[in-house]
Amino acid sequence: MRDCAATALRRSLAVLVAALITSPPLVAQPAFPGAVGYGSDATGWRGGRILTVTTLDDEGPGSLRACAEAEGPRICVFHVAGTIAVSRPIFVRSDAYIAGQTAPGDGVQLRLDGSDHGPLIIKNANDVLIRYLKLRPGPSVQPSPAISAVLVENGQRVYLDHLSMAFATDQTFSIHASAGLTADITLANSLLAFSLDHSTHPKGRHSKGALICSIDAPSTGCGRITLWRNLFAHHRDRNPDVNATDTGPVEIVNNVFYDPISQFGEYYNLAGETRIVHVGNITMPGPSTISRTPPAVEVFLLAEGNSFEITARDNMALANISCESGAAGVVLSPQAQRLATDRLDVSPGLPILPVHGLLDGVLASAGDALHRDALDERAILDVQTCGGRVIDHPDEAGGWPELEFSSGPQDTDSDALPDAWEQMQADLDPERADDPWGTDPGSGLSRIETYLSVLAGDIPSAGR
Repeated sequence: MRDCAATALRRSLAVLVAALITSPPLVAQPAFPGAVGYGSDATGWRGGRILTVTTLDDEGPGSLRACAEAEGPRICVFHVAGTIAVSRPIFVRSDAYIAGQTAPGDGVQLRLDGSDHGPLIIKNANDVLIRYLKLRPGPSVQPSPAISAVLVENGQRVYLDHLSMAFATDQTFSIHASAGLTADITLANSLLAFSLDHSTHPKGRHSKGALICSIDAPSTGCGRITLWRNLFAHHRDRNPDVNATDTGPVEIVNNVFYDPISQFGEYYNLAGETRIVHVGNITMPGPSTISRTPPAVEVFLLAEGNSFEITARDNMALANISCESGAAGVVLSPQAQRLATDRLDVSPGLPILPVHGLLDGVLASAGDALHRDALDERAILDVQTCGGRVIDHPDEAGGWPELEFSSGPQDTDSDALPDAWEQMQADLDPERADDPWGTDPGSGLSRIETYLSVLAGDIPSAGR
């Protein structure tokens, strides 16, 4: 009898093993439908609490800070719109989804109120997803070298999407590695404009676009970073400035860079083995650009022994200072040409759009396009008309838009799904607390993710 039982157990195990071998592997869902690049696995917030932002106060119950700095998996949804003035940085902790697409009215804008650092910092935090926010710090009261619109430091699996960034006095967007590994980060569909040149940075003139992988010695690496479909406008240089290590490449794909004073892309080998993919981008000089139109890509080999490799193809560089699309500009500097290779490819699944026709698409979608305001419209019009210039103070670009305060939506049962949304679903009831993490039969996503993705335009409302 014992032998028979053992034989049956072995047969059952064999069937189970065979099933595991032959069954298709489970495919992990990205952060949201359409998430791409190295940061697309920023999903640690799934299954967590859903917290509501109900006040524009800098801190306290119902504030953005209270949700962003909470612990554990969570989603921050907005039931308020307007401007949040921060007296110190908001430090976003791990496993957070800040869903700016839920903001009513004019959306949510962050600016400084006495802080000597930028308004939003993702430091020592993993699995962070932030969408559809306006981050516009402005000058500090006292000189400060640390005012970026957004800083990512020592983070992994970070996805930043449809952000409107302006009025930084250091670089507008910064990725820094000071300890451990900084990797798997995507910045997509965002608008970086009007960094301040002669402002409150201790070094003086300092209008900068993006600094990718500045590194301190204790760090173990920085790489696997995606910049995709972003618009850069009116920065002196760092459009972008990139280092990397053997952690992985940095890919700059389908971005538009407009009106630097001196430089577009600056690529260095200071941090270690450097691999860069520069594909399908457009560079456009403007009124601020000095008479010598800079090449789209410059390479600076400043660390002996650190290898460097770049793949650059399908890029468009306009040469005419008046923005006329006549003769082609210089894509690669002579040193970059010597180092160019075709070996490197983009991250799996990253779309590469044809450079012809790219400009209109980027201008239409970059930034907090759900709550388009006068400042973003101004930057976009500048690109379209070859207008504007690098500025020293926010007033030169019209200052901060006045976002009207508004509140809503109604959520009678406090289940994070608004009444109006639940009324459209046959199996939901606005007066019954339903499970927001239950599966939506139409999309296959959770109910809360379906709601967030419909708001953001990731999936059509008819696809529920």
